Amino acid sequence: MIRIVALMICMALAAPAADTIALAAPAAAVTLATQAAGPDWQARRDARPDLFHPATGMRIAHPRAPTPTDIPAPARVVDAPEARAMLAAGAVAIDVYSAPNSRHDELDGTWPGAAPRLTLPGAVWLPEVGRGTLSDQMARWYAAELARLTDGDTARPLVIFCVADCWMSWNAARRAAEDLGYSAVAWFRLGTDGWLDQGWPLAPASPRPVDVD
Repeated sequence: MIRIVALMICMALAAPAADTIALAAPAAAVTLATQAAGPDWQARRDARPDLFHPATGMRIAHPRAPTPTDIPAPARVVDAPEARAMLAAGAVAIDVYSAPNSRHDELDGTWPGAAPRLTLPGAVWLPEVGRGTLSDQMARWYAAELARLTDGDTARPLVIFCVADCWMSWNAARRAAEDLGYSAVAWFRLGTDGWLDQGWPLAPASPRPVDVD
C-alpha cells in the first residue's frame, strides 16, 4: 500500500500542471503565426495584386492610402527622430510629393502652377519620381538628381519621404536602393506629417525643374 501511494505522488509531481499546458500551446501558436505572416508590404500586395506592378512590385494605383510598416531591403524604415538625426549628420532629404494640378513644362522643365510646398528644412523636392512606373525621361532625371545631390557617392545616406499614407515615397525609396544602387536609403514613412507631429518646423521649397535636354 505504501509503495502504491509513493508511486502516485511521484507521478503527480512529474506531470506538468494543466494550466502550464494550456498556456504553452497558445504561445507556440502565436510564434508560428508570426513566422508565417511575413512582411507587411508583401501581405498587402498579395491581398490586392491589381494595385502593384507584376514585375517590379511597385505600387501603381491609389498611391494615397495607408502604407506598410516595412519596405524590402536594402532600404529601411526610419521614424522622425532618426530621420532628423540622419539629416543633422549630412544625409540628403528627398521629398517626392506630387505637384498638385501641375505637370512639368516640356520646353523648360519647370512646374507651372505648382505652389511652394512646406517640407523638411533643406529637402529637395522631386515631384512624380515615386510613381509606380516612370517614363524614360523621369527615370533619367531621378537618377541624375540623386547623383548630383550625392556627388556620385552611392553610399551617401538618403532620407526619402512624402506625407503619411503615401506610397510614392515607398516606391521612390525602393527605386533608389534597388535600381540605382544607393546603399543607405531610409524611408521616412510618415514624412512631413510625422515631422509636424513632433512640433518641428517645415520650410518652403519649390519643385526642381526636370532636365528636358
